[in-house]
Amino acid sequence: MRISLSWLKDYVSFALTPAALAHKLTLSGSEVEKEELVGGDIVFELEITPNRPDCLNMIGMAREISAILNKPFKKPKIKRIKFSKSKCAISIENKKDCGRYIGAILTDVKIAQSPSFLQKKLSALGLRPINNIVDITNFCLMETGQPMHAFDYDKLEGGKIIVRRAKKGEKIVAIDEVEYELDPSILIIADAKRPVAIAGVMGGKKTEVTSKTKNILLESAYFDPVLIRRASRKLALRSDSSYRFERGVDIDMVEQAAWRALNLIQELALGKADARKDVYPAKANKKQKKIKISKSQIENFLGANIPLTRIKNILTKLEFKVSSSGKDSLLVTAPSFRKDIQIGVDVTEEIARIIGYDNLPMRLAQIKAENVPTSKRWIFKEKLRQAATGLGLSEVISYTMVGLKALENTKQNISQGVINQNPLTEDQQILRPSALPSFLNIVATNFKKGQKDLKIFEIGKNYFSSGEKDVLIVAMTGKRNADWRSLKEKIDFYDIKGSLDGVLKRLKITNVNYSLDKKASFVFGQSAAVFIGGKKSGFLGKVSSDILERWDIKHQDVFYAEVDIETLYQKEQKLCRFQKVSDYPSVVRDISLAVKEYSTFQKVCDVIDFLKEPLLKEVSFVEQYLGEKVPVGCRGITISLTYQSGTRTLTEQEVEKAHQVICQKIISDLDAIKR
Repeated sequence: MRISLSWLKDYVSFALTPAALAHKLTLSGSEVEKEELVGGDIVFELEITPNRPDCLNMIGMAREISAILNKPFKKPKIKRIKFSKSKCAISIENKKDCGRYIGAILTDVKIAQSPSFLQKKLSALGLRPINNIVDITNFCLMETGQPMHAFDYDKLEGGKIIVRRAKKGEKIVAIDEVEYELDPSILIIADAKRPVAIAGVMGGKKTEVTSKTKNILLESAYFDPVLIRRASRKLALRSDSSYRFERGVDIDMVEQAAWRALNLIQELALGKADARKDVYPAKANKKQKKIKISKSQIENFLGANIPLTRIKNILTKLEFKVSSSGKDSLLVTAPSFRKDIQIGVDVTEEIARIIGYDNLPMRLAQIKAENVPTSKRWIFKEKLRQAATGLGLSEVISYTMVGLKALENTKQNISQGVINQNPLTEDQQILRPSALPSFLNIVATNFKKGQKDLKIFEIGKNYFSSGEKDVLIVAMTGKRNADWRSLKEKIDFYDIKGSLDGVLKRLKITNVNYSLDKKASFVFGQSAAVFIGGKKSGFLGKVSSDILERWDIKHQDVFYAEVDIETLYQKEQKLCRFQKVSDYPSVVRDISLAVKEYSTFQKVCDVIDFLKEPLLKEVSFVEQYLGEKVPVGCRGITISLTYQSGTRTLTEQEVEKAHQVICQKIISDLDAIKR
C-alpha cells in the first residue's frame, strides 16, 4: 500500500519529518517498509496486516495519523445529488454473493484528460492517468478504499445490470485485453446477454469508457470477499480492486464513495444525474456490537495509568462510538470498517498502539512459582509408550488427515469422519475415523524403500462427528525375528495378539477377552474384537488381500490392531499386589480334545475360569491339530493346565480330582470329545 504525504495533508495537518512519521506509523501497526521521492512528493510503502483493510486508502491512514498525533481530521465535503429517475435496472441473483450494489446513470459526460492535480496524485501512487472518468474511480479507490467501475451505458445490452454467477463456458475479454474463461464459481456483472465485468476484479473491454462515451453507469458495490479471492486466484488476475475486495471493504463506504465519485464526475466531466438505484440485501443483517470495558481493565492489561478522557479521545478519533457506562466503564461500538474489533482486549489494543508501545512503562513481569501437576492421562500414555517400545515396537507418527479415496480403499465408513471444508490437497480431505489408511500408507512407503519387516505403533487419534478418540495402533508385517535361526518364520495373527497382550499386562490391565469378529477390511477367522472388562474396546486382525492390493502391497501379510486408550486408562490397575513365589512343586497336566470349529481357545478358558478352581494356576495353549483322526466339523486342540499350592505339596488324588472336574466341564459345555 502506497500513501502520498502531500495527499495526506488534505485531511490532517502535521509537521513531522518523514522519518518521525514513519516511526510512529510503524509502532502503531502500519509498518513503513520503504520511502521514496516521486515528483517532489514523499511516498511511503506500507505493509498493512490482513485484518486492517480500512488502512488501504488515504482517508484510513489520515484517520490513524489524526489519532496518533491528536490532530483534527477533515473529511472531503460531499453533497447528495438529485436524480431525475429513482431507479435503474439492477438485480442481484444471490444475496449472499453481493451484499450491496449501487448503480448510478449519468448522461452527457465529457470525456477528457483529468486536471493536473488529479493526474499528479494518481501518478505518485503508481497509477497511470487514462481519462477523467476512469481517473475519478481510481482516485476514489485510493482515497476511500472503495473500488468502483464505470461502464459505457450505451454498450450495456438492454440497459441492465445483473449480478450473477458465470455460466459454464462463458468468456470475457477484460480491459487488459486478455480473454478469460469463466465458470459458476466466479461472480460476474452481466447485461441482458453477456458478462461485462468480473465482479470485484476487472471490467470488460467491450463496455469500457472511451473517448466516444456519452453516458455512463457508475458501479459501487460490496461483494463476498471469499468469492473475489477465489476468482482472482483461479484466473491468476490481481488488481487494486480485488486486493481490497478480498480483504473486505466497508459496506457503509459503498454509498459514501459513490457520492464522492458522482460529485467529482459532475465537477470534472459535467455529467447529468439521470437514475440511481441502491440494492442493499445485507442491510437486514447489519448489526453493531457493543463492547463494555472499564478503565481499570485497560490499565491492568497495559500496566499504565491512562486518563479516561484520553481513552475516550483516542477511540473517538478512530471513529468508535463511545458512551459512559458507570463510574469508570465505557460502552464502545466499533465502526463498520473495523470488523476485527470483537472483544474488550481488541479495544485495549487500539489504546496501546495509538499511545505507542514504546511509551508504555516497562516493568518486570511478576512470576509466581506454582506446582503444575502433570496430567494423569499424559503419564499413562508415557507408560503405554514404554510398554510398546519395551516389546520391540517402533513408534511412528502418521498423518491424521487422509483422502476420501484412501478411506474407500480400506472399506471405511466415510460418513463417520470429519470433512475438511478447505483441504489443501486431495490427501487431506477428511480427519480420519480410522488409522488403517494412514498405517497402510506407512507400510506401502516402507515396502517401496525395501523395508518389509515392520513392527510399529502409534499413540494417535481418530475423529468422529461426536468428537475425537485417543487410540493405540499397532501394525506388524514381515519376519518374526531378524535372528538367522528363525528367518523363515513370518509374523502371524498370534504375534500381534501377543504384542497387544504384552502391552496390557505391563500396564496391569486384566479381564481381557477376544471374540471372533467380522470386519470388511480383515480376513474372517483372523479378525477379533477386543473386550476389556466386558466392554468392546478395539479390534485386531489380518488385513484382507484385496485391500493390500489397492495399496500396492503384494505377497505380504499385514496385521493391524486398534484399541481405545480411554478404556485402558480406566481399567489400569493403580495398585499392584505381589504374591510370594510358591516353594512347592507344580503339576502339569495336558488335555487333548476335539472341539467344534467355532469353539475358540477363549471359550475354553471362559469355561475353566467359571469353575474358579483354587489349585489351578495357569492355562496355556499347546497346539492345534487338523487331520484324519478328528471328526468332521471339529478341530483337535491340546491345552496345558498347571496346578500348584502355596502351602503344601499337592497329592496325586487332589490334582486328578480337580483335573477331571475341569475336563468334564469343558466336554459338557462345549460338546467336546476327549482324544
